[in-house]
Amino acid sequence: MSRAEEYRSLASNVRVRAASESSALLQAQWEILAETYVGLAEQSENPDTDPTHDPIWDLLDHSRH
Repeated sequence: MSRAEEYRSLASNVRVRAASESSALLQAQWEILAETYVGLAEQSENPDTDPTHDPIWDLLDHSRH
């Protein structure tokens, strides 16, 4: 799975969480987080972008050990 796909998957999971949230404030915060993941997905698809830190790879590295 590519970096962009990982971020989009996270965004989807967060949106599911937002949909089940009863607090409007928390729901809005979950949606903001989802949009942040979407932005990171778009950024990771830009060939001119060279991120200095990618938390997705950190998560993937830890899951392999």
